[in-house]
Amino acid sequence: MTSLLKAWLLDPLVLLFLLSLLLTSVLLIGKRRGSRRAGRARSRIRTRGSNRRGLRLLLVWISAFLFCSAPVIVNPLIATLENPYLEVPACAAGSHLVVLGGGVDSRVVDASEFGRMGNATLTRATATAGMALAELDTRIIVAGGAVGKVAEAEVIASYLQRLGVNGDRLIKEADSATTRENALNVAGLLQAESIEGPVRLITSAMHMPRALLSFRQVLADSDIEVCPVSVDVQALKDVPWYALMPQTTAITRFEMLLHEAVALLVYRIKGWI
Repeated sequence: MTSLLKAWLLDPLVLLFLLSLLLTSVLLIGKRRGSRRAGRARSRIRTRGSNRRGLRLLLVWISAFLFCSAPVIVNPLIATLENPYLEVPACAAGSHLVVLGGGVDSRVVDASEFGRMGNATLTRATATAGMALAELDTRIIVAGGAVGKVAEAEVIASYLQRLGVNGDRLIKEADSATTRENALNVAGLLQAESIEGPVRLITSAMHMPRALLSFRQVLADSDIEVCPVSVDVQALKDVPWYALMPQTTAITRFEMLLHEAVALLVYRIKGWI
């Protein structure tokens, strides 16, 4: 029930629907109060006031809708999260890899069901495979807990092996359910496996600020440097100023941004980053 409520409250369409109900209620209540206070002699003034109120509420709704769905607005907002870690110097080739899961369908029942991986997970895993196959001496830690009968780490590890990565190089962290737990559990594995830094952290660009800050805080007392490798970039560049027409792709990206922004706020409040 809690996860369902979170999904509803962080869904742009739900928020726009609730805003519509609120604005409609305000408009109706205003009309009712005005009709009670005013007589016939003031009907024209009342009508004008009601029209102005309705126009203002309509403008509020349109503004909120465009904020969530216009490419020229949504993409720069996403870029504020993604850009800081796109151009930073990466760790040298040969440093070990840590890839974070980004979602696997809960209906997965076997690690070989690669089609159950979400787009973010598939992109992260594919990027990891490319680096791992070019650097044959690196170890790869795959992090992601169970969402159904099979953990994300198991699915990603199986996918990496299918692409040609030797299974002996893989270390699976399959007990975490959050980014914070990813950092804590991976830190334990790095110590247990006597892996010395630096390590490259592979995750989606939008997720990188929270992930990198979490890992750096957890590993603050160690000598392990964590370097960001951002993939799955969502923000589009050079969006024309006139791209105000709402698009479903933009509202989908805005939903991702909303989830990440709220998660960042929660992590800061809890002192995890």
